[in-house]
Amino acid sequence: MNSVLELDSLSANCAPSDASRGADVIARTLCEIGVSTVFCYPGGANLEMLDALSRVDIVLIRTEHEQGAVFAAQGYARATGRLGVCLATSGPGATNLVTGIADANSDSIPIMAITGNVATHWLGKNAFQEVDIVAVTRPITKQARQVRQLAEIGPALRDAATLALAGRPGPVLLDFPKDVQQGRTLAVEPVRARDAEPVAMALRPEQAERIARLLAASRRPVIYAGGGIVASGTGALLSQLAEQLQCPVALTMMGLGALPDGHSLLLGPLGMHGAYCANVAVNEADVVLALGVRFDDRVIGDPASFAQGAAIVHIDVDAAEIGKNKPVHVGAQADLRAALPQLLALAKPLETAPWLRYLRSVAEARPLQAVKAGERLSGPQAIAMLAERLPAEAVVATGVGQHQMWAMQYLRARQARTFLSSAGFGTMGFGLPAALGAKAALPQVPVIDIDGDGSLNMTINELSTCRRYRLGVKIFVVNNQWLGMVRQWQDMIYQGNRVLSALGDDERGARSLGSAPYPDFLAIAAGYGVAAERVERAEDLPAALERMLADPNQPYLLDVMVEREDNVFPMIPAGKSYRDVIFAPV
Repeated sequence: MNSVLELDSLSANCAPSDASRGADVIARTLCEIGVSTVFCYPGGANLEMLDALSRVDIVLIRTEHEQGAVFAAQGYARATGRLGVCLATSGPGATNLVTGIADANSDSIPIMAITGNVATHWLGKNAFQEVDIVAVTRPITKQARQVRQLAEIGPALRDAATLALAGRPGPVLLDFPKDVQQGRTLAVEPVRARDAEPVAMALRPEQAERIARLLAASRRPVIYAGGGIVASGTGALLSQLAEQLQCPVALTMMGLGALPDGHSLLLGPLGMHGAYCANVAVNEADVVLALGVRFDDRVIGDPASFAQGAAIVHIDVDAAEIGKNKPVHVGAQADLRAALPQLLALAKPLETAPWLRYLRSVAEARPLQAVKAGERLSGPQAIAMLAERLPAEAVVATGVGQHQMWAMQYLRARQARTFLSSAGFGTMGFGLPAALGAKAALPQVPVIDIDGDGSLNMTINELSTCRRYRLGVKIFVVNNQWLGMVRQWQDMIYQGNRVLSALGDDERGARSLGSAPYPDFLAIAAGYGVAAERVERAEDLPAALERMLADPNQPYLLDVMVEREDNVFPMIPAGKSYRDVIFAPV
């Protein structure tokens, strides 16, 4: 991850005219700071900027909704570590970005949202499509700012871009009134030289030594690692530290891929629907080394009982996260790029063989299993069959729901930045637009959206974007005709009162093989000119997967009908401990 924005040389296509509009300065500055793609939707208050952007060396991708644009910017950023940029008009265009900005804030994703607004003399007068988007987004951004002076445009864009990527990454928003976009200036700002790389914030010597002493005395250590490892690009250092210590590793959803699937010390994901052995490890450890994590409620459950007997060490670049949800024994604000080498220099191999044997026995007794006999597919079985056919570099985005949890459990994330999911905010509809953003950034890499029927239905209009720009995203729909996670909670907590959770026409949930599902995603895909097919039997899925993956340049939708009543297990009920885990229907 770049902690500061790397500025490219001014290209011929970014050169200013003798007299530049404010919009031209915006376009030129975005070129200068290395932005190559902007996801956008046009409207009255941003047409000036779109006109200017169309004249420079920046690809404009029009999504079908502003929410699609902000999720696409996230997919671009999550898959690459670079700044994702989206652009919307004023009023409803700007407010349609808010959910995606909040999502980026929750998962620490570096995006820049740019909005147009009404002319400055109309601000505060309830003009047509006016909204104070700066006030709306200030609590969910690292910076939200309205630029009212021509001279401020270039510096504001550069500073916001650098801020989005620095420290703990996150979203920024810049709002440009229309008269600022239209204003003329003869002044040409010089291209600013590349910023010097700041010195990464290190552990204080006494902190590093105290952590080393705790580890040296440990016999049941575990590393609990998350999105901070991915954001800082320190997966290789994590692997070295785990191997040097002979310490097992549990990953959050945001950390998937930080340690490659199949690593001998990887326990898998932890949390509400995580691998049982991972939850056992963090809760029965004597030392928990928490790296770049938030101690999220879906991970720790009941804070009082989480890792109750462990000395907890928490290292994070954001001081506000340390001790926020769980008291810790050692809390250190530090950049993992500096902290992990310090720990490597001090760490000694630990006597963990009995601990590792115990955890292996737990994993063998309570494995994650996707195997199922019979003609009907289960959700886990379908995802496991897809996983077998994906290369290591393939990028997977997900929607939100049961399919998301099954993807977390059964995919084989072998590289960082290959599992893109709305983890902290849990936004349905995230999958398809995030996947098209990733594909725009990485056109040569296979990109798959694993989605649910309910989640996909929220943003299925972005099939049009895939078709228009020849973005070969593959949409793998785990279709059970329910808002599956809602239905699961209703069955388990609300005595089976399935209020509003049936997606299909039949509220009772009955459906036989061969009967038409609702909505008919094949018909919708055909309307957008996207190839699609439906699979209902396990024996038919391998050939369908081959057809879906055959042409990397064409979008393809595979509607996989799965068991309607499958639930996600294991499950630790909200607010409970790992001792309350449910392994099967009760």
